[in-house]
Amino acid sequence: MFKIGFADYYLNNWHADHYPGFLRDVIAQNGLDAEVSSAFGIHRVPPEGGLSTEEWCRERDIRPAKSMEELVESSDAIMVIAADNALWHEEVCALPLRSGKPVFVDKTFAPSLAAARRMFALADAHRTPVFSSSAQRFCQDILDYQAAHPERPRFVSTVGPHSLDRYAVHQLEPIVALMGVGVRRVKAFSVGSQVTQLILDYGDGRLASFMQTPQPFAEFNFMVSDGETGRRLVSDDRNFYHNLAKAILDFFLHGICPVDRAETLEIMALIDAARVARLHPDTWFELE
Repeated sequence: MFKIGFADYYLNNWHADHYPGFLRDVIAQNGLDAEVSSAFGIHRVPPEGGLSTEEWCRERDIRPAKSMEELVESSDAIMVIAADNALWHEEVCALPLRSGKPVFVDKTFAPSLAAARRMFALADAHRTPVFSSSAQRFCQDILDYQAAHPERPRFVSTVGPHSLDRYAVHQLEPIVALMGVGVRRVKAFSVGSQVTQLILDYGDGRLASFMQTPQPFAEFNFMVSDGETGRRLVSDDRNFYHNLAKAILDFFLHGICPVDRAETLEIMALIDAARVARLHPDTWFELE
């Protein structure tokens, strides 16, 4: 039985609450010999209150590990969650990335490009396979479009909710998945202190636009065009979480990595650039 461990900053959060179920659904649907076996949170109880590690594990029939060392030792692969605490991903990942066992790191991979490089370097030093992704990359419409259009589109437009640090990855992941790496420069426009509007210039006539509003219930909207025609790619949570769970299990069990790290690093560079560009609207910034 292949054992999957959950590591988190604290366990009672939306992603940790739901990903065991997504994985178990895919395991059952595909008859896989795998299980979500154990979990450990660096903090036993969420700072704002909620279920303790023991209570969370009891509700999900998962064994609470007594330490991160025990979790890593007893698992064949590790899920690092802390989706809303990316600032501490290096801390949560410290032992998993030294394990030599496959590791999935939930969005956003790191708090900065520099941290992302350190994390990949740590994984490489210990021969630890690792990947990270937003679930939005695995929208069925995006996967179907990629299968039918091997050529890169000329334009992608995204709209989405929440803040730059927590949710930008959900728009940048589809842009980079569809357009590839190679953004040359980024410009922000002054449309409000809580709104981020960007143009991403690939330098070859291809462009992507990004507009993020703090309205938490704004729907994700992805548009793609080859320069002649265009279409909307639907963000549908009835499929993308299970599609990502299937990709994670393929990675854990078969070593199939669905996301090139160059794309993850480009996303981190774009978030870094957006932070700076927002302070200097209408100015182009070269991407590191």
